[in-house]
Amino acid sequence: MDDATGKTGSRSSIREAAENVALRTPEERRELARDYHLQSQIGFRLRVASQIAVERFTELFALDPETAKITTSQFAVLAVLWDASDLSHKEVAQRTSMDMPTLNGLLKRLLARGLVTVNVAEKDKRYRVINLTEAGRALAEHLRARGHIVSQQVLEPLPEADRELLLNLLSRLVQGHRG
Repeated sequence: MDDATGKTGSRSSIREAAENVALRTPEERRELARDYHLQSQIGFRLRVASQIAVERFTELFALDPETAKITTSQFAVLAVLWDASDLSHKEVAQRTSMDMPTLNGLLKRLLARGLVTVNVAEKDKRYRVINLTEAGRALAEHLRARGHIVSQQVLEPLPEADRELLLNLLSRLVQGHRG
């Protein structure tokens, strides 16, 4: 845990770890390199699991012409907006874990498709609020009704107890890094 932030994996602790490796002898660095196996690293395993989830999502939604052109990121935005109205860009970005440039590009595409509206907030003219259109709400409901199938397919190889454990551990991992 990083003392300055109270979070693990902070930028300062990453910098310190990198400096620690740099200070080691060439023989120690070679030993560290020999002990590194890509397929056993958390980033690699999370990326492969994410690829599997995206493949299942694509397979499922490609079956229906209404959903075939929806990306996983668009799905996330539509799902969040189905839950709440009058959200700011910042709120949507936080709830979907997207950066602002990615979200802004996504919103432009959803706006062009007539699935969302972006309007000036009545209480504070500096802010924009995002909402689903009727077509966007109908599509979001259609997507969400099928969304659980993707999770079931991805988790299918695991027994129920392991599914719950995996989801709990991933939640704790994210919480530990994002707070």
